[in-house]
This record gives sequence, structure tokens and C-alpha cells, in this order.
Amino acid sequence: MKIIAYYRVRPSEPAYSDIALQEQHNAVRTWVEGHQAAVQAEYVEPETDGFSRPRLRQAMEDCKQSGATLLIARTEAIGSGAEFSPRISSIPVAFAPNPSRERGYITLAPEKAPPDLTLYFPDFRSLKPMPVYLCNGTDAPIRTIAVRTIGLSSKFTTPNPTTTDGSGSASEQALSTTPTEFSLDRLDPRRAAVIDRYDPMFDSDFVTAFEITFLDRHEQTQRLTAFLNAAPLSSAYIALKK
Repeated sequence: MKIIAYYRVRPSEPAYSDIALQEQHNAVRTWVEGHQAAVQAEYVEPETDGFSRPRLRQAMEDCKQSGATLLIARTEAIGSGAEFSPRISSIPVAFAPNPSRERGYITLAPEKAPPDLTLYFPDFRSLKPMPVYLCNGTDAPIRTIAVRTIGLSSKFTTPNPTTTDGSGSASEQALSTTPTEFSLDRLDPRRAAVIDRYDPMFDSDFVTAFEITFLDRHEQTQRLTAFLNAAPLSSAYIALKK
């Protein structure tokens, strides 16, 4: 099986781009070994905020001429860029697996990250499940971080047998998700850590509350919260407020 690999980089954010390119090389290597394929050519797209992708067009033409399959190395957003969701039907296309983003994974904060503590959603326009990052855009580390997440919805209710309304019938209570908790020892300046996962197709039926407790540079305990209740999200960065 012949493969033409398509990689994406983001020159405007070189540090983040270097990490993303290494991850893409690893993903392509894993895919190729698992499918007993051979890489015939590689194309690297210097991604901008526009929609022009000349290297993708060249890779597709190469596939048409050679009969190779186009292997997309990454669909995740790179830094402050956008998710890549190609719709290609003229040639065979395959996708290398995106790297695992388990809780506790730490990476660089995008260069466009606000100079505050925020929740960061790299693929905020997507309707697919995605990692939720705690993004430290400040110039100081935070420590002893505790994260608590819960969702509450009035769209769904459950019977509450312990109380009755004025007519004597059983009342109902809003449905809530099971609270999740996560802790992190430290998050350095200009870093982002995965603290949860968000499923726009399910979680948007709820008001999802994120509560972040931590020690600031003065060893003072701070508590910040954020609430989500829509999908797709309106921004990659959601403010955390006292």
C-alpha cells in the first residue's frame, strides 16, 4: 500500500508547531507500521488563518497520479489555529490517530492565549468530544490545583420521592451528572493541562460548571469558576471568574 503523508505546521507559533509536527511524525509511523504501508512522499503545509492549502492540492494531485492513499497526519487544531476537517472524495483518504490527551497531559499554551487563567478548547467549533485544558496565560505558576466538574439540566428530571407539591403528587428534581474531580500539583506559566473532556452533543444539554481551586504566587487559596451551556462553543477560551 502506497501512502502520501500530509502534515500541518503553524509558523506563527513555532514552539507549538514543533511539538505538533513531532506528534504527527509519530502518528504516521504508527499507522504505517500497523497497515504494512510505505510512505511514497510527504507534504508539509505551513498553516495560516486563511483557507489556502497549496501543499494539500499538490499531495492530492500526487495521489491521483500515483494511485496512493492520502494519509492525514493530524486533524486537531495547532496552537491558536482551527481544527482540520477535510472533505475529500476524489482520492482514497486515511487518518492517522490523534495523540492521546488524557488528564494531566501538559503542553505549551498557544501564543494567542489570554494573559489569565482560562479554559481552553482547541477544537471549540467541533461537535466531537474534545479535551478541556486549564490554560495558564499568566507569568506565575499555580500549585495544588483541584478541579471539580458537574452538569445540571432542567431538560431532564427525575422523581423525588421525599417531597410533594401542593397537590400531594411527587415532585421532580433537575437531573445532574456525577461530579468529577481531578488534581494537579503545578501548572507553570504559559502552559496548558488537560483537566477534563467535553462532549458538545451530550454536555450542551446541561449547564456544566467547572470549579478550579489553587494556590497563587502568594500562597493564597483562589477559587475560580466557569459555566458552559451551548454547543458549538463561541470561543476557544472561556473565562474563569471569582
